[in-house]
Amino acid sequence: MCGIAAVFKANDVRCSVATVNRMRDEVSYRGPDGFGSEFFAVDQITPVQFGPLGTTWNAALAHRRLSIIDLSKAGLQPMQYRGRYWITYNGEVYNYIELRRELEKAGHRFRSATDTEVLLAAYAHWGSACFQRFRGMWGLVIYDSERREAVVCRDRLGIKPVYIWRGRGIIAVASEIKQFRHLPGLKFGFDSTAATEYLRTGYEDPARTLFRDIAPLPGGHWVRIDAQQRTMSASEAYWFPEQIQAAGASLGEASAGFAKKFQECVALHLRSDVPVGCALSGGLDSSSIAVTVNHLSGAVNTPLHTFTSTFPGDGLDEKEYANAVLARIRHEAHFDTPGPEMFLADLDRLIWVHDEPVSSTSIYASYCIARLARLAQVPVLLNGQGGDELFGAYWPSYFVYLRELLRKRKAGAVLGQFVGALWPGGNSEMVRQLPIIWRRYRARSKPHVSIRLNGNGPKSASRPELVGTILSLEERARRVYEIRTMFLPRLLKWDDRNSMAFSIEGRYPFLDHELIELVLSFRGDLLYRNGWTKLPLRQGLRNLLPPKVFFRRTKFGFETPQSKWMKGYMRPALQLWLRSDRPLWRLLEREPVRRLAATVWDMRDRSDEAGQQLFRLFVFDRWLDIFNISPDQ
Repeated sequence: MCGIAAVFKANDVRCSVATVNRMRDEVSYRGPDGFGSEFFAVDQITPVQFGPLGTTWNAALAHRRLSIIDLSKAGLQPMQYRGRYWITYNGEVYNYIELRRELEKAGHRFRSATDTEVLLAAYAHWGSACFQRFRGMWGLVIYDSERREAVVCRDRLGIKPVYIWRGRGIIAVASEIKQFRHLPGLKFGFDSTAATEYLRTGYEDPARTLFRDIAPLPGGHWVRIDAQQRTMSASEAYWFPEQIQAAGASLGEASAGFAKKFQECVALHLRSDVPVGCALSGGLDSSSIAVTVNHLSGAVNTPLHTFTSTFPGDGLDEKEYANAVLARIRHEAHFDTPGPEMFLADLDRLIWVHDEPVSSTSIYASYCIARLARLAQVPVLLNGQGGDELFGAYWPSYFVYLRELLRKRKAGAVLGQFVGALWPGGNSEMVRQLPIIWRRYRARSKPHVSIRLNGNGPKSASRPELVGTILSLEERARRVYEIRTMFLPRLLKWDDRNSMAFSIEGRYPFLDHELIELVLSFRGDLLYRNGWTKLPLRQGLRNLLPPKVFFRRTKFGFETPQSKWMKGYMRPALQLWLRSDRPLWRLLEREPVRRLAATVWDMRDRSDEAGQQLFRLFVFDRWLDIFNISPDQ
């Protein structure tokens, strides 16, 4: 897990070696264990590699290293293979051992034990077709010095970040947006369309950023850069989950198949030359990982380091569920209790490492977990991210599934779900959630403050209404959309920034593409029953999960008592903000925001949407300030 940067420029673009190194070192926390840069003169008749003092160059690769596999100097990057291929790479390819064996049979030889060298050899052997063979997460740039071209690729789900900026005679690639601030000709401005969507709904379009002219490479895609012409091809997809067909498996077959594949995925994600721990919220997903690691460990007595956020005395506290898991495994538990005073003290750095404003204080709980893991000297954390999206386990997803049954004139099946939820053995939480979800939908349809920013950035069409898009899709397409577009991209972005802020590698067994493809083949009726979600997971791991977690009716996932914080300790800071001369008031009228704050502090308000919107406005204003973005740009 690392930080990368790459620059491809014309001779007349004034971008120095020092500029590239500043881009690299801007994210030193992503890679504290090593660094390097390589420069190439592309426009000469014969390509020349320059050392760090080279003055005439057209292509540069830079890298910050977090050592996880093969801790020796042989793993330093940028790395070369056969004197032709060079790479700067962020991520892990977990099946590198199997790929190495296959490549060795084909005649390839290796000088290190890294997955990086295997990746390079795979590209030399298979070209861009190698990306389909990888199981893992990555953001990478491979430069072919003979063809004078580079490929930029991102893993299937976009777990690892890759951003691209294009200027006159220059193309730049980086792990984080802040790295671009050192480049000539770039001045940060905000994208008014993306910013408006964030402020209104909290959602972020995975195809764009809040920064004008800076875009992420889509997950599951790669592009080719001509280093001589400084041109870039259209992105090309290499993963097509929407083509997966439903299988005719029974619930028993689906559960057994899931359990087998899940254990395989967890085993792959345990490959490491440094200690591996687990972020344990007490929910079904993180608990499944913890008990599976314990099961795979067998007679090994090494305890699993677990990390949990707690909120004693609050209804959001999940410690009792985490403790139920800990009672079943060999463990060394670590607990943290984030508070509003800590949040305000850390807010500016939190925004800085995230590049873009976050949507709630729950993100801060994961930030604290990463800090706790660094203090415990556990550089790798397994994470349950993706389980809810994979199984469509959010309550709105369940209700959309029931709506789809009604469209197919299966009213009896819908009635059976509700009756079963209220019957002994069912999950009555489903019935309780229905009015809550409806109120939330209504609140988001009519936000308390109408948002229309006065930015001068380029205008573009807003994304289609999220709910309308979801309702228009058939079941399998909807599930893919929830995974690739609606939920996961921003969650993965937040988790990457939180973990890397403390030089921690986050790993996500639920997001192995083979597991995703398996679960996408399960019919909807295998996922939901009588108010319960994730049936193949529950049944497949029933013998490992403690009953308290197995029968847990709902979960939070490291949520914080945000409403209490905003009405209590944070209130003076918010009141001062409302009185102060701030960048936001050049974009929005202040009085409606004051009325919104009064609504939040009114204890009779039943909706948390007002508090969420106020929080987003507060953080967006801090973001403008921290990144020196003028509201007039």
